[in-house]
Amino acid sequence: MRPVSGAFPTQWDGSGETSRSQLWLRDAQDRPLDFLSLAAMSDIFYPRIWLRRATPVPAGTVSITTYFHTDAAQMAEVGSGYLLGDARAQEFRNGFFDQSAQLWSQSGALLATSNQVVYYKE
Repeated sequence: MRPVSGAFPTQWDGSGETSRSQLWLRDAQDRPLDFLSLAAMSDIFYPRIWLRRATPVPAGTVSITTYFHTDAAQMAEVGSGYLLGDARAQEFRNGFFDQSAQLWSQSGALLATSNQVVYYKE
């Protein structure tokens, strides 16, 4: 993973301002993209509450749904190249937040989206 913006907090001081992260990502071992690795990458983002509030709190996924917007031929074009991941949360309330993520090819094709509901303890 190579962060573009919204990197993992380096200080837990409550100074978070955004819930958005963008990063370049790919499998650690060089291998062509497939549906299994695309599904795993859709859940690669750390909890948005950590970024938004810069406070370490316990958090866990309640539900995640991943939608594929690609086929095997398009994934073959990606090969083992990087994907651009973009994740953000819209609302933090009552110990839950939602998270949406998008995974894009280097050529600008949307490959997958995911939506999560995440529990956090305060």
